[in-house]
Order: sequence, then structure tokens, then C-alpha cells
Amino acid sequence: MREQNTRKVFIIIVNVVIIAAILIFVVLYSGFKSRDSYQRQIGYFENMAVTMEQVTQNYLEGEQRVCDVWAHYINSRSMSMEEAIEYIRASHVLANTSSHLVFTDTLTGLSTRPKQGTADDYAVSYERVHIFHDTDWIDEIGKSINITRAYTNPMNGEQSLAFCNTVTLYNPETGAPADAVLMRVVPISELEQKWVFPQTELENAELSMIDADGNYILKGYSFKNASFFEFYKSYNPAPPEATEQLFERITSATGSVSMLNSHGQECILAFTPVTATARWTLLGFVPAEDLHTGEENWLLFGVASAGLLILFLCDMFHMFFLNRRLQVTAREAESASKAKTDFLSTMSHDIRTPMNAIIGLTAIAEKNIGDADSTRENLRKISLAGNHLLTLINDILDISKVESGKLKLSPLTFSIVETVENLVNISHPMIKEKNLEFSFHVNRMEKEYLYTDQLRLNQIYINILSNAIKYTEPGGRVSVSLREENSSAPGCVRLIYVVEDTGIGMSEEYMEVMYQPFSRQTDSRVNSIQGTGLGLSITRQMVELMGGTIECASRLGEGTAFTVTLDIPVADRQREDMRLDGVDVLIVDDDEIMLETAADTLTSLGAAVEQAGSGLEALGMI
Repeated sequence: MREQNTRKVFIIIVNVVIIAAILIFVVLYSGFKSRDSYQRQIGYFENMAVTMEQVTQNYLEGEQRVCDVWAHYINSRSMSMEEAIEYIRASHVLANTSSHLVFTDTLTGLSTRPKQGTADDYAVSYERVHIFHDTDWIDEIGKSINITRAYTNPMNGEQSLAFCNTVTLYNPETGAPADAVLMRVVPISELEQKWVFPQTELENAELSMIDADGNYILKGYSFKNASFFEFYKSYNPAPPEATEQLFERITSATGSVSMLNSHGQECILAFTPVTATARWTLLGFVPAEDLHTGEENWLLFGVASAGLLILFLCDMFHMFFLNRRLQVTAREAESASKAKTDFLSTMSHDIRTPMNAIIGLTAIAEKNIGDADSTRENLRKISLAGNHLLTLINDILDISKVESGKLKLSPLTFSIVETVENLVNISHPMIKEKNLEFSFHVNRMEKEYLYTDQLRLNQIYINILSNAIKYTEPGGRVSVSLREENSSAPGCVRLIYVVEDTGIGMSEEYMEVMYQPFSRQTDSRVNSIQGTGLGLSITRQMVELMGGTIECASRLGEGTAFTVTLDIPVADRQREDMRLDGVDVLIVDDDEIMLETAADTLTSLGAAVEQAGSGLEALGMI
């Protein structure tokens, strides 16, 4: 018993030692990682300040370069004040900046923009502006980037900076030259938008810029006092010698230092010289707590949680994985079953259109089996409808190929006349069944034989026409127009196919998604009409594949008009042109469009055509 108790005590002590060792390790390691991470963050902040100095330098050099170009041009032309300001006004296109020309003796001059609140007062005076109280900086122009400290723009009262250069202007009254300062004035608000740290990580970081005396060129919102040096002394007590050494380091080197802000909060100050200027320094300022990542908590939670996770993860992982797989499989099976059911319940309409033609033509052939010519013609039409049905079934069963844009064209030489006959023959049974008013007009068709994928062309035309018939209520009207125009593509003709109906039309909301597969308008009349919802999607894919366009105009309850435009190559084989030169023709028809179509066709063949809209009118003309 004593041995067992001793063993238990030993095990407890070992466990306590192990737990204590792990906790000590966690505390020590967390502290080390926290300090190391903090130092890395400070180094990262210093690098950000250096990067922003490079951005700042590039910006300052670019702005100064513009000012230098203007000064060089003015000095080379011996301009007057008015001529120089007009030149700058013509060259100055930025909306929020302006330029001033100021005589160094009178501190007056002209601005490119009028004084705020006036329309034509361009006079500017710097007599009361503090930057001209000490003119030593004017003597430094040309030795570095010449930019003023922040001051109040006398023309609009905005806090601004000015890029400067000296110019010599011509006085037309005295004929003597006069020295002046050219100032390219930029509002501080514009600069603040450019000189900010990236806000993704250090949202409280800010930028400032000071000169060698600590005066602010650009002032961050956390700084107070008239200069940065005064601000530092106010909130960071230190011996004068140490403070002066720090200021010398800040204005001459790159690094960082810890300091207190006006709220007694520890902050990190990163500094780097702006090399293109006369001893200016860029300051980055951020609260120290923003640089602490809290990394020690992650390891502590990880070590404390590892034991519990190991206990149940091994047992739960396999069951979770199996349950996840079963759920995914069940959803996939349910989705596939629903898609199959929806597909099978809606696909019948697109198949019925050519099937009706086949059944109807077969019945006609059976009744006229003794008439060889009629039977042959019906069989030819059945073959055309069968080919269309085969193409339709292939596209329906291979809709994934349509959606991925992998349809391929198989061009061949064909007769557009056969295409028109095929359209009329296939659509005739449905038109007769619904007692629709139907018209088909062919205009200016000069090329009969074309070279493209006839099956795809048939499918485009048939899909649009069958939709018009399908969604037009009994007694309505469907009209088709096919015309030929000149094409900009060499060796091609442009076929424009227009199908108009007086059907149920489409809403604007549905027209935005009508080309998506299986999409159908939500309407009680539509729901009673069978269809897959694939016709328009397949049609658009094929039109785009053939390099054409499809357009639609529709209003709900008033009808729809589809226009398909295709540029199709002309085949080498063509029928010999028929000519009717010297023939007089009288056309009689009560359809005005038919009259115009026939007259246009016969006129193109050389015949002299006259038209009559009725039998009585024709008899009178005869």
C-alpha cells in the first residue's frame, strides 16, 4: 500500500512538475515572442516611414519640376507679369491648385485664380503672410526642392504649401526687369490625402514633416505647439543635452524612438530625412499599443487547448468526415433528381414542333401514296424536319457543351430557298392548329447558295419562329421577314431575319435573364405551354458562334420582335441569273407588303412592273 501511495504521489508530483514546466515555458516563450514581435513591428514601421519618404520625394520632385519648367519658359521669353500669369493659367489644369507671381520688392502680384467670392479680382498680396517676413529662404531657391512652410493662402484662406522658383519679369512701363517668385500653391488638404500610411494594419498611424528647426511643414493631428521640438519638450522631460542630441539625430538620420504624446500614452516616432530637401525630416507617429500583436495569447491558448483537442478530435474527425460526405452525397442526389425531373417535364415542347411536322407530313403522304411527286416532296420535307429534330435532341442532351461554348460549326454549301421552305413546312401544322394569321416576306434575295452550317442556321430560325407561334394565342398574327443586305465582311452577304408576333410578350425583368438555360417567364399562360427553356439559350450561343447578333424588343401583353443578323459567306456555286428585260408585268394582290416585295423582285430582274390592289383596279388598268 505504501508503495502504491508512493507511486501515486510520484505520479502527481511528475504531473505537477510537467504542468508547471509547461506553464513556465508558455509564460517565458510568450514574453520572448511578444518582445521579438514588438521589435519587428517597430522595424516594419520604420520601413514604412522610409517608403513614404521615397513617395514624398517623388511627389515633391514632380511638383517642383512643373514649377521649374514654368520658370524656365518665363525667363527665356522676357514676359511681363500679365503675360506670365496668362501662360501659367493656360498650362495649369488641376482643379484644386493655383499659382501666384509675387514681386520680391512689393510682395504683390497676380494669381491664376480669382480671389474667393469674386469673379475677376486676380490681385494677390503677401505683405501680411508670415513666410515672407524672413526672405532668406528665397536666396536658397535653386539649391534643393523649394517649398514653403504651411501658410494661409491670401486668395481663399486655405492652409497651403507652395513650390517656388525665381523669375525675372519685364516691366512694360519702365522697360526694366523685376525679380519675382513663382509659387505653385497646393492646399494642405490635397497633400494629406497623398501622405497617409496604408490603413490596413496601423489605422492610428500618422505622418508629419518638419524642417531643421522643428517647424511643421506638414502637421499630424496628434501634435500640438508651434514646433515638434517644443511638443517633445512639453511632454517628455529630459536633460537639455540629451534632448538636443535626440533632435540632431532626428533631423539627420533614419531610426525610431519611444516618446509620450499629450495624453501620456507611449508612442513610437519613426524618422527619416527627406533627401531632396534642405534638411527636412519625415515623421511617422503611432501608439505603441498598435504595434503589440498579442502573440503570447495565441501560444498560451494553443498549449492549453491541445490536450482537449487531441482527446476528441481523433474520435470525432472520422464520424464528422463520414457525415459530411453523406450530406453532400444526399444533396447532390436530390439536386440531380430534381434537375432530371424538371428537365424531363419541360423538354417535350421543343421536340413536338418538328414531330408535329413529321406526323402531319406522314399522314399527307399516306393519303396521296399514289401520287409519286407529292409523296417524294413530302418525304423530302419529312427528312428536313427529321434532321432538325436530331439536331435539337443532340443539343438538349448535350446542354453542358452549349453552356461551355464548345459548339462547333460544320459549314457546307446550301440553298437559302430550302431553308425558307423548311421554316414554312415545319411551322405550318402549328400555325394551322392555332388559326394564326401568318406571313413570310423575302426581300432582295440575290444569292441563293451560301456557305455555312445549315443545320445551325435552321435551328436558329426555327427556334425563334416556333417560340413566336407557341406564345401567340389563337387568332393572333405572326410575321417573318428575311432580307439580304450588303455586308462589310468580304465575300459575305448579310441576312437579317425578323420575327414579329402579337403574343403574350415578356416583362423587363424576364428579358434580363431570358438567355439563361431553363429560364421561363412566371406567368399562368406560360406555365401551360410546354418547353425546356433551352431554346433561347442555345439560339444565342449559336448566333454568337456564327459571329452574328440577336436583338429583342418586347412589351408584356403586346407582343415580341426578334431580329437576328448574320454575315454569311457566299458559296462559289450560284444559279444563273434570270432576266426579264422587256417584259411588262401587272401584279394584283390585296396585301400591300406582298405587292412591294414582288414588285421589288421583278424590277431587279429587269421587268417593267405595275401594281393593283384589287381585281377591279386591275381590270381598269388592263
